[in-house]
Amino acid sequence: MPSDVLRHAREKADVKQSTLAKTLDTNASFVSRLEKGGPVEPAFAERYLRAVGGPIADDVLEYYRREWAHSEPPSYLHPDREHLWRVEQTLQHLAAFEQSPQNHPILADTISTMRDDLSSVLRYLERLDHVIAWVGDIGVGKTTALAHAARLLAPDAKGMMRSVFPVGSGRITVCETMIKTAPAFGVAVEALDEESIRNLVNDLIHSVAKGKVTVPAEVTRVLRNMSGYQSNRVEVNDEFETRDPIADALAAGEEPAILADKMIAAMNLPSRRETSLALSEEAEDGMQWLARTISRINIGLDPRFSLPRRITVLVPSSSLREAGDLSLVDTKGVETITQRPDLRGYIDEPRTLVVLCSKFPDAPNMTVQRILRENEESGSDAAERNRIALLVLPRGDEPMHVLDQGEPPTSGAEGRAIRRDEIHHALAGAGLPKVKTYFYDAHGDKPEIVWSNLRAQIGLMRQVHIDRLDRTAQAVSELVADVDIVKTRGARKGLEESFDRLIERIVEMPPVRRPAHQNLVDQFDDVHQSSVAASMTRRGNWPNFSIFHILGVGVRQDANLRSADHLSRIEHALEDAELQYGELADVRAMIGSLRDRVAAWRQEFLQQAQSIGSDAFRGVLSEETKLWSDSVARYGTYVPGYKKSLSEMWNDFFESSKPDEARAAIEARLKDAWDSTIIEPLRAATRAASDLADVEDAA
Repeated sequence: MPSDVLRHAREKADVKQSTLAKTLDTNASFVSRLEKGGPVEPAFAERYLRAVGGPIADDVLEYYRREWAHSEPPSYLHPDREHLWRVEQTLQHLAAFEQSPQNHPILADTISTMRDDLSSVLRYLERLDHVIAWVGDIGVGKTTALAHAARLLAPDAKGMMRSVFPVGSGRITVCETMIKTAPAFGVAVEALDEESIRNLVNDLIHSVAKGKVTVPAEVTRVLRNMSGYQSNRVEVNDEFETRDPIADALAAGEEPAILADKMIAAMNLPSRRETSLALSEEAEDGMQWLARTISRINIGLDPRFSLPRRITVLVPSSSLREAGDLSLVDTKGVETITQRPDLRGYIDEPRTLVVLCSKFPDAPNMTVQRILRENEESGSDAAERNRIALLVLPRGDEPMHVLDQGEPPTSGAEGRAIRRDEIHHALAGAGLPKVKTYFYDAHGDKPEIVWSNLRAQIGLMRQVHIDRLDRTAQAVSELVADVDIVKTRGARKGLEESFDRLIERIVEMPPVRRPAHQNLVDQFDDVHQSSVAASMTRRGNWPNFSIFHILGVGVRQDANLRSADHLSRIEHALEDAELQYGELADVRAMIGSLRDRVAAWRQEFLQQAQSIGSDAFRGVLSEETKLWSDSVARYGTYVPGYKKSLSEMWNDFFESSKPDEARAAIEARLKDAWDSTIIEPLRAATRAASDLADVEDAA
């Protein structure tokens, strides 16, 4: 039995270690060592719990007497232990029925499906790890809110508690930051490779030469500090002027390539190989050490570290531990474009809660609305499965300034309630899904408020799987209690025939509804021109404007449109089957499970569509040297309408015959994906048991 369960029982019974030690005829130090050690032998654990006494101790004893045959028993402290016990019990009932005389080969597929459904629930619920990804505009305040919520604070020079992460009005954090719990304070850095750093240095030099901004300010700061090419201010005739050593070198005739070599050499990248640092949990200045270390890495002043791609912060945080095995991600601030590979990865991840942050006055802001709309257009189930929430960040008395029918609120709480209603009306008016909306004032609210809300939201994510358990457990009970083999045989044969007819109608994908490149053309309108320029220089590989990701999303959006009618036909067929065969428990169970599976198959198909689009267009565009060079040449020519010009250039390319081979490859691979993720699984799910019946008839 786990020692922490014993300690939990003792603490809940309000029994001191010294008192328990006397009852056990030992000493308090032994009890202390026992509770901090590993698993305890069952006999002594029972003696310990009987000595503790009380309802919790009795409950623990009863729990560990249960017989688990199909899965490992979770700890008594697991919050979903009773749901996991229901999974185990249902698997036991199913196994017993499978060996009983009431079973029949025609039920093999139904039993297998039920077992798979229960195993899926088990795999999700037994794990407690989740990621909470905070997403928001540059300068929205998400980093400050996250730091205060996680109590990652340290005193500044004036003794004021500040975030251990560099914060400001925006353009401060150089990369994504992940926060994880650990026994000790630590920092780990995943650095960019040398080629990526060299590309950024070249961009910086060319941007200085042309007077155009192509490298984000926070990255520019790191590059200059790492290389020693910082701008500085000098006093000239009682006034200060800014001197830029890069501009001075170029003005003196230095070739950009030579200057880039000098800057890279000055960085001394071979010496910047450090990847992690750690500090003992007992260190009194742990938070201050984190603040200093993160700050120096973030601005390129720590000579041990290179330019970071991601910083992972390890903290012995009670807030994170109490909320479960959580990891927090402070994503890079959004700069108009939300179709980023990192954001899509978090949205599609089943164990990740995406928290969309918005200021109080403009919630839901355009970034929130854009993400929700793109989520719908791409067919993602993230909002439906409660994996997206809105976190509004009020400041001070902002809630007191909202009006309800011309009248101010009587309290901040009422002001927040009014604002929540306005947000929901705004989302509904824009045709967007209603998502849970929470509020958190980093400087005025207790962190427990936001953790309570986020834990509740993760509970909603897990509830989706508990609901599936409820449906499956009920289906197993009904199957065991009432089996009519004769009717089942007829029903399954009828289902096979009706779904065979349906599959004939939906086996072919409809033609293209929305060309994939239209998504790219649309994104040109929203993106900052410096991001476009950076992407063109790197042949589309720039995270803030990833050409191939955006084209992949375009293919996914089109696949979602093209498959919508077919998927609706499948749902209608399932509804018809429920009406016709609903009195048969095993058939009803099969239909319910099939509905869940179709939803999962749809997500798999759409994710494959996105990958197919990205890969196919990457292949054809890798050979279009002139398209890339012309796109790069357009930047910095001082000709108005740079983005519009590129939008037209790229649209003309995609409207030509040049990408035909890529489009044909996409169609062929989409057909294969549709067959492998939807058609064949649907055919197998509605045919397997009927085939068994045919074999018996032939015998």
